[in-house]
Amino acid sequence: MNTNKIMTQKSFFMLRALTTIAVLALASASGFAQAPGQQPEAPSMKGAVIKGKAPVNKEILKVKLPRPFETKLKNGLEVLVLENRKLPTFSMQMVILSGGLADPAGEEGTAQYVATMLREGTKTRTSRQMSEQVDSLGATLGASAGLSSITSSVNASGLSENFDQILELFADVILNPTFPADEFNRLKMRGIGQLRQQRAQPGFLANEMFSKAIYANHPGGRFSLSAEQIQRFTPEMLVKYHAAHYRPNNAIFAIVGDVRADEVIAKLEKAFASWQPGDVPKTEIPPLQPAPASKIYLIDRPGSVQTNLILGAQSIERTDPDYFALEMMSQVLGGGGSARLFLNLREDKGYTYGAYSNVSSGKFRGTFRATSQVRTEVTKGSMDEFLYELKRLRDEKVGAEEFERAQRTIVGGWALQLESPQTVLQNAVTLKIYNLPADYWDAYPQRIAAVTPDDVQRMARKYIDLDKLQIVAVGDAKKIADVLKQFGKLEIYNTDGKPMPANATGN
Repeated sequence: MNTNKIMTQKSFFMLRALTTIAVLALASASGFAQAPGQQPEAPSMKGAVIKGKAPVNKEILKVKLPRPFETKLKNGLEVLVLENRKLPTFSMQMVILSGGLADPAGEEGTAQYVATMLREGTKTRTSRQMSEQVDSLGATLGASAGLSSITSSVNASGLSENFDQILELFADVILNPTFPADEFNRLKMRGIGQLRQQRAQPGFLANEMFSKAIYANHPGGRFSLSAEQIQRFTPEMLVKYHAAHYRPNNAIFAIVGDVRADEVIAKLEKAFASWQPGDVPKTEIPPLQPAPASKIYLIDRPGSVQTNLILGAQSIERTDPDYFALEMMSQVLGGGGSARLFLNLREDKGYTYGAYSNVSSGKFRGTFRATSQVRTEVTKGSMDEFLYELKRLRDEKVGAEEFERAQRTIVGGWALQLESPQTVLQNAVTLKIYNLPADYWDAYPQRIAAVTPDDVQRMARKYIDLDKLQIVAVGDAKKIADVLKQFGKLEIYNTDGKPMPANATGN
C-alpha cells in the first residue's frame, strides 16, 4: 500500500510511543503522580504547591505523520484522502473557502444561515425525509459557518459499508439546497428564541462584549446577530450566497477512515459531476485598527453571585512567526491545572473553580485572553491576582523547571491528539488553508522545544500591554462597580448591550 495514503506500521508504533510519553508528561505537568519518597516541589507563587512528578523522557519527540493522498477532480475540487483501517468507519467534510467574512455588507449572518439551511430541503428531499434517511443509516450530517469565519463546512460520518448512500446525501445538500421558506421561517423563529436564552447566560454576555472591545467595527468582532438582523433574512439572500461561494474551485474535500483513495476519487467524480467551477467573490478582510486604550466594560446582571472576568488584547495571525512562543506564554500563564492562574486563583486563594488563558489566531489578528468566574465578594482580590500574574510574566523570566513543565504539557497534549485520525486530517486541511509547510506538524515538538524563557518574556512584553488591556466583567453592578472603578475607566451596560447611565447602579 502507498505509504502516502495510510499510516505505516512504523508510524503507528511511533505514535503509540509518543502517546505513552505524553501521558507521563501530562501526569507530571498536572501533578497527578508522585514518585515514592519524592518531596513536593517548592512553591512557585504565593503559597501554591506543585506536587511531585513521574519521570519523563526529556528528549525532543520526533515523528513523521501519515500524509493524505492529494489530488484534484476535473472540476477543480481539491481532495485529501487519509486511509485508516483501524475501524470500519469514515468521516468527511467539504470545506468551503468562504464563511461569515464573505457576507455581503448589511447581510451579516448569511453564510451561517446558508450552512444551517442545507439540510432543510433539497430538490429531491424534504427536511423530514433527509433526517429519516440519515437516521436510518446511523450517520451524521451537518453544516456550519461562523459570523467571522473564513470557511464554511459540511460534515458527514458513518459506517464504511454505507459510504455510497451517505455520499449521495452529502452531495445532495451541497449541490441542491432549496432553502424552503417555511423551514427558513421556523429556523429564524428558533434563532430569535435562542438569542433570548443566550442573553441570560453570563458567559455569552462576557464573550460578546469582549469581541466588541477588541475588534470594534471590524468583522472579526461579529459574535451574535440581533433579532432585527435575523428577521431581515430572505431565502433569496441565501440562494445568492450559495450560488456565488459554493463552487468546487472554492472548496477542499477531506476524508479519513476505512476507505480506498482510488475508489473515493471515482465516486466523487460521479457524485459532483454537475458541480461547475465559477468566479468566486474575493473575501476582503480589512486591516485591524490599533488597540484602543485600556477600558473596563461591566455588564450589569442584577442578583449574580459570580463575576465573569475576561482580560485580554489583540494577538497574532495564524502564520505569524510568534505563534509557538505565544502559545508557550499562554501555557505558562493559564494553560491548565499546573499553570499560574489556576495555582494562584484556585489552589492558593480559593476564589474560583478554575482560571485559564488562551490565544486564538486566524487570517486576521486573534486574541489573547485570561478568564475566570469568581465569587462576587472576591472580585477585587481576583482582579489584583490577574494583574499580578500578567505583570510578573512581563517582569520576570520563567524558571527552568516551570518552563520545561509547560513545554511537556503542550507536546504531550499534541501527541495524544494524534491518536485521532480526524485530528491528523484536520491538521492537513489547516496546512492548505494557511499555506503552511508540508513538514509543519512533523516539526511541531521541535518548534515548541526551540522556544526559550527569554522568548516567553518577550511575548508577554509585546502582547500584554497593560495600558491597552481590555477588561470585561459580568456581574451585579451594585456590588462590583465601585470595585472595578479602582482599576480604570469603567463603562456599564445592560444585558442587551446598551449603555447605562453612570448612576444607574445607585452607587
